[in-house]
Amino acid sequence: MKYTTKVWFGCTSKELLNYLVYYKGIREHLISRNCILLFDWLEDAERRIRTNPGGSRDIKRIFKDVLSAIDQCDVTIIENTIPNYSVTHQIVHSLAMRKPTLVLWQKKDNDSFDDSYLEAVESKYLTIKQYKGDEYKKIIDEFLGISKIEFGQKRYNVVLDNKQKYYLDWASKKYKKSRSSIIRDAIDAVSSKDEDYISQIVK
Repeated sequence: MKYTTKVWFGCTSKELLNYLVYYKGIREHLISRNCILLFDWLEDAERRIRTNPGGSRDIKRIFKDVLSAIDQCDVTIIENTIPNYSVTHQIVHSLAMRKPTLVLWQKKDNDSFDDSYLEAVESKYLTIKQYKGDEYKKIIDEFLGISKIEFGQKRYNVVLDNKQKYYLDWASKKYKKSRSSIIRDAIDAVSSKDEDYISQIVK
């Protein structure tokens, strides 16, 4: 499937050369999917680090360009294997702007813990995935495909029998959630495991 999605792709410049192969791989995969990269800064950062590693940056301009890109994008994709304040701020700003946000980090064999503070954030706009090698390609394709259809609302008339209606009324009071939200969660639970459906949206 080809996309015409505007993307903010962010990562830290810390240890850039050590992780450049992954950052460039993600960047090139997004371009191959016909995505528009807003404020495509990676090549300039590589050039600066290789030729003038101690040089100063116009950080105020970079800050404004990053926020502008997030404000204008359809989705945000962050490579967060090396977390830092600037990347964390980008994630927070993206979620505040209600942008579908994919956070990627590499699987590590000797992690002292599996989860992170970020995974405690409850937002329907946040997706966190670990990857190895080029697994990011499939993850990104699924994220782009699902984001295309997930963040718009359509109205359907649903016919329920008495047992289903009783459960919906009970669950709404019990869990303090709207009936529509409960139905959406049930559909999401089924669709996330339906391999035929997933294969269709990422073609």
